[in-house]
Amino acid sequence: MTTECTFAVTALHLPALGCPMTDLDVIEGGTMTTVHRWTGRETRALRQALRMSIRDFSAHLGVAERTVSKWEAGQDGVRPRPEMQAALDTALGKASTDVRDRFVAALHVGEALPPAGATRSDLGAVARQRVGAVRAAAGLTPDSFADVLASPLGWRPSAEAVLRWETSETPPGNVMLALEALGQGPVPPSSDGLAGLTAVYPSRSQLSARLPADQILDGAQDIRAVGLSLNMLCQDYADRRWNGLLESGAHVRCLFLDPAGSAIQAREVEEGFAPGQLSALTKLNVETLLRVRDRLPADLRDSMGLATYDETLRFNIVLVDDLCVAQPYLTESRGVDSPAFVIRRDPQGTGLYPVFEQVFESQWQRGRRL
Repeated sequence: MTTECTFAVTALHLPALGCPMTDLDVIEGGTMTTVHRWTGRETRALRQALRMSIRDFSAHLGVAERTVSKWEAGQDGVRPRPEMQAALDTALGKASTDVRDRFVAALHVGEALPPAGATRSDLGAVARQRVGAVRAAAGLTPDSFADVLASPLGWRPSAEAVLRWETSETPPGNVMLALEALGQGPVPPSSDGLAGLTAVYPSRSQLSARLPADQILDGAQDIRAVGLSLNMLCQDYADRRWNGLLESGAHVRCLFLDPAGSAIQAREVEEGFAPGQLSALTKLNVETLLRVRDRLPADLRDSMGLATYDETLRFNIVLVDDLCVAQPYLTESRGVDSPAFVIRRDPQGTGLYPVFEQVFESQWQRGRRL
């Protein structure tokens, strides 16, 4: 017999959205959920909720990587055997509340698990935009908004959690219900007048403290970046995480300032670096991602595009699915000290996101492929 795992979650019941309820039941009027049968869909949702690559997840369960791949692909009707059903129950039962929330959200919203050939759901993006729009309409800081949410939630989230719910993490169902309890109806994404701007940090170090690289990149499907050395992607994100992303279907394009070009030499003068210092760092970062790409299976190497350009440096732009982090390069100011702007994509195609998206695409077209 297949075992069942029952645990408490803080997730929104979403049968009205047309989500399949065959393998995961959420009991309305309570907080209990039951996995009746683990299939590739539930297995992949758990792996992504744990933010593990196929390699790490297979080691976590004690099975071969190809076994996990077959589960997720539904290859030849392969499903976890009864003893592995029990192992998956245990893995889910021991997971933190955040992991369980991500697991339920992935299954119900469909954001992390689109069916083959289907368009990826925008419901997660809509939920994030809703939180940001309500906060902006109220004219509150993330910390003040956390105070407001505390009453309907019965507990106080951190300001960092509010920012995550607006930028990189699908808000839990009880947070969405809290917005309703506050008497806030749907707010159009553009109504805040901020053109999608979600947060501003005075420096890159403060951005990294509040939104670390793994929080921004984990689980992403489309990553595009242009800048100088792209330290966030190369120094702050481990090789094994890149492998996991690419194995799960992500596509990446990174555009570095040419280490041998004239533009990087001019920037060294502007930032007060010794000649060749920024060039050496950028070359090291390029080699880091080249190594990641070279270690990928042959059929995945095209998923990571790398290129260089040699033009006056204006912005560091990182586009991760519906999130954009943009930093201007200021004269007489090092890149690490420049302000960072966090911008969300507006489904209507307005705001600042498409502006920075166009900047990236135009520079990518002019870049030299590696």
